Amino acid sequence: MLRIRVSNKLEHQEIEHASGPLEFGRGPAHNDVPRCLLKDLYVSKDHIRICELDDGQVRIENLSRRNSIRLNDDTVLATGASREVMPPVRLLVGETTVDITRPQPDSEARLLHAIASPLHRRMEESAPPTLMELGRSPSPETLAHWFETVIAVQRAAAGSQAFFQQTARAVVTLIGLDRGLVLLRRDGRWMVQARYPDPLSPPLNQGGGREFSMTTLERVLQERRTLFQSAQSTAHVSESLQGIEAVVAAPIFDEHDRVVGAVYGCRSHITPHAGLGIGSLEAQVVQLLASIVGVGLARQEQEARALRRLVQLEQFFPGDLAREMEQDPHVLDGQERHVTVLFSDIRGFSHIAERLGPMDTFRLAGDVMDRLTARVQETGGVIVHYAGDGLMALWNAPKDVPGHAARACRTALAMIADQSAFDASWQQRLGGPVRLGIGLNTGLALCGNTGSKQKFHYGALGHAVNVASRVESATKQLGIPILLTGSTYAQLGNDFATRRLCRARLPGIEDVTDLYELHAETATEEWEHWHLTYERGLALYEAGRWLEACRTLHTLLFGESEHDRPTLMLLSRATQHLQAPPEPFDAVIDLGQK
Repeated sequence: MLRIRVSNKLEHQEIEHASGPLEFGRGPAHNDVPRCLLKDLYVSKDHIRICELDDGQVRIENLSRRNSIRLNDDTVLATGASREVMPPVRLLVGETTVDITRPQPDSEARLLHAIASPLHRRMEESAPPTLMELGRSPSPETLAHWFETVIAVQRAAAGSQAFFQQTARAVVTLIGLDRGLVLLRRDGRWMVQARYPDPLSPPLNQGGGREFSMTTLERVLQERRTLFQSAQSTAHVSESLQGIEAVVAAPIFDEHDRVVGAVYGCRSHITPHAGLGIGSLEAQVVQLLASIVGVGLARQEQEARALRRLVQLEQFFPGDLAREMEQDPHVLDGQERHVTVLFSDIRGFSHIAERLGPMDTFRLAGDVMDRLTARVQETGGVIVHYAGDGLMALWNAPKDVPGHAARACRTALAMIADQSAFDASWQQRLGGPVRLGIGLNTGLALCGNTGSKQKFHYGALGHAVNVASRVESATKQLGIPILLTGSTYAQLGNDFATRRLCRARLPGIEDVTDLYELHAETATEEWEHWHLTYERGLALYEAGRWLEACRTLHTLLFGESEHDRPTLMLLSRATQHLQAPPEPFDAVIDLGQK
């Protein structure tokens, strides 16, 4: 067993190393050998390896290719060299000292007393006596000072350096000990997080001994309770704590009831408090401070988890909904919901990417996604995912959204309206406008975390989602910016200007789908005439009255409407059927492969 103390301007570490090799360096480990990372720019990435030998000596190897190691006898260990020495020994590398000793006899452990376990570990035991029952109560002024000090510690931000420093200071100013430390346990090592007074200075360290008792801390870790040395035991303190008369250490528990640190205090032989030892009341107050640190660390972890979760949720949900869901995480459990799903896509994106190059393509996609995301969240929608030049959103999950189909339709119209903003920024570089295709469908979907336990991803799965994706793809073939399915149209009533385009077979979807154009939120007289004429022609076509369908649809081929692709498609099919009537006739239009 080796006891190792590492000190430099930035850190102080105490290590108990049981057996086997141990390495020191500025860089991370690249093998299975345990490593102590040193915060010293003058230390090599791989600098020292030590190993305790059977005869009690320690082999010291210089792993550095450039820097030597100086020993306490002023000898130098050159690069690549090794040497066997008997502890204690001090090594100097860069601005860091490494002291290697053996643990002292366990006299410290035999002199330690214990107080009752912290409150959260004895909830079912009888209540402790009140201050009035102790026989000698602190004065009101003393109690007020104690409470004010405790409140000052609690006010400091949990986990901050000020929080730990206030705690270490309270060990001295509140309890009257000569030194206070807050230690946290990391990777099996006790690390000093804060000390008071700071920096370490005479007379508390005149003897050059260790700053804290590893034996005491290891017993605290094992027994999970506060340990201290009374006045009667101070005459026999171990030589490993030279200059120290008595110590007290109280465990810090995390939210899982694990010992993650300790609040530590000591009295010195060479201060006005010499000979007093440490009493049980002082130990109780140290335990109180340790409990405050534990609560603070638990609160910090809870707040950090809540913040991470909220940030994660706000990637998908509007702020108010995200905060509500953070309070009720079960909302994200998988559940079947009646939702409206929207898919959007930038038309001709491959050609755009070729024209713009990677950097401008990236900026264009980011600009478009920013605006589309804002439109979705304005109506209470949820962004499910982004896929290059497209996105998927849904409404009515995870929370109820009244009129979700209408909200999704208003979002789609707002997205198309934003095309003018895209054009103002990008049309000159693109040589043409930015155009979107949007498909919507309403139906049942399974909504929840479709990612993994390691990586959260809120999404929706099911037939309704697949149909919405195919409908968005159909906008390319029909030349219509926004397409709805019959199930979405059925939720709208007469609130929007729509047109039934056809009954279609979509790629990978067995059922026939009714497709509608979403033109605007309100219909003009011109649009009323337009869509009634088209739908009359569509009905004639589907009834097999192709000549009448041609005569009706032909009236729409004037002015700006002559390029309406659904009209041209129906006219073409009706004309073909007049020339060669199909047997049997199928009015459903096959929109081919996705």
